[in-house]
Amino acid sequence: MKYLKIIKQTYEQWGEKGYCEEAVLLNSKIGMQYFDTASPHFFTGDINAEIVLVHLNPKRASENFGGRNKFSDFNDYLSHHVNFGKLHYGVNSPKKHKSPFDHKQVRFLKPFDALPFKENDKYHNLEIVVDKKLQIELIPFGSPDFNYSFIGQENINPFIERILSLIQLKERKYVIFCGKVFVELLKPYIRKSKTYTFKLTKKNGDKTIHDYNVISIEIEYNEKIIDVVIAPQFAKHGYPVSHYGEMVKRLYKAV
Repeated sequence: MKYLKIIKQTYEQWGEKGYCEEAVLLNSKIGMQYFDTASPHFFTGDINAEIVLVHLNPKRASENFGGRNKFSDFNDYLSHHVNFGKLHYGVNSPKKHKSPFDHKQVRFLKPFDALPFKENDKYHNLEIVVDKKLQIELIPFGSPDFNYSFIGQENINPFIERILSLIQLKERKYVIFCGKVFVELLKPYIRKSKTYTFKLTKKNGDKTIHDYNVISIEIEYNEKIIDVVIAPQFAKHGYPVSHYGEMVKRLYKAV
């Protein structure tokens, strides 16, 4: 698989040179040290999973740039990302890892009825939500933020092409792009799209003050059609995540 070959090549550069050539080139095109040139993070979970969530890149403070490679070899590095949930939430893990983001993912994806969650089994569900789906980082190099207009569409396009190539290799049940910026990033590949606007329902039954959106899309890539949705408000805090997940599921393929 070409994607895994790219990951291995990037990993080996990090180990041998202390930096990743692709990140160095990207920074030179931008004109500053915008992305970390070490510690690449391409994906987490099952690369063949039916559920795919796409995020922009790993969030990383600039003072944490330049991390050294502490993995024993490429297989160790790969296993860390494939089995991240098991390592942090499995029966043999210390179960000290606390991630509000992972709890949010469970609430968001439960309505899809596509992962083997169990009632009242928190750690099992956290392990499952990390390891049994595929989370792709569009750009595998960390940065404090992601300014699309500053980075430039022309610099991002090769990464879009790469992840679309990966996504289309397998039959996917749900492909969800998390963040409003993907409206612009995917524009060159969009064949059809429809935006839905609605209120969400809180636990107390009240409706949210603000509107939420789901954008159902058909992407054309490599002479194939890929059904996806963009969830613009996925990254917001304090909203009814489960209901948002229900709406994303309901409006999938609703172009």
